Amino acid sequence: MNKDSYLFLFGGNPSQEEASVAFAKKAGGAQAKIALLLIYRDGWQEYLPRYTKYWIEDGVKDKNIHVIISDQNGKIDYSYAKEVIQSSTGIFIGGGHTETYHAIYTSEPFKSLIQNKYNSGVPIAGNSAGALLSTTTVLLSPIDTNNEKAMIINGLGLLSNVLISVHYTKWNDAENLKKGLLKTGIKIGYGIDDQACLIFKNNKVHSYLGEEHVHILEIEE
Repeated sequence: MNKDSYLFLFGGNPSQEEASVAFAKKAGGAQAKIALLLIYRDGWQEYLPRYTKYWIEDGVKDKNIHVIISDQNGKIDYSYAKEVIQSSTGIFIGGGHTETYHAIYTSEPFKSLIQNKYNSGVPIAGNSAGALLSTTTVLLSPIDTNNEKAMIINGLGLLSNVLISVHYTKWNDAENLKKGLLKTGIKIGYGIDDQACLIFKNNKVHSYLGEEHVHILEIEE
């Protein structure tokens, strides 16, 4: 029988102490091996502590945090990535350009690797782009796309029958989320503020953490 599955969805800031510590503990605390999935950006190394600071303070060893990142041409060392993910006790998908994250991490081999780990009880977390891509159906805000138009695309499929919106209040994304629900026929959407984290346990809402809010939008039958 599989262990409980946990999914941590950060709305915009990956450096939320309570949520970061909760994820690290579920990943094994001092025994955790965390795979951090990112895409290349200038100065990415300087950005790492925003993810890792509270993990390390909670006892995760720096040597057991393994970064998977594309190079400047979008290429990934797949053999290294597969080894890291398969040995991980927690997976965190970072934030940045969502369409690039989508192109890399919702494709194979990553999609199956991540799904298999999630289904075996390894906690998965995502910030901003990483949170958006966790669902079967992904709604992108016009603010978040190259053509400045809302998009509906396929995600990792860890959660079904919900839509997620990130940077919800900051991006004033309520109307986009409502239109996405009506267009897809999905009945419930969650708008996650930058300083908030929505946690699912066994694909059901478990808790809300952070200094801001998770907004729930439901479409009536």
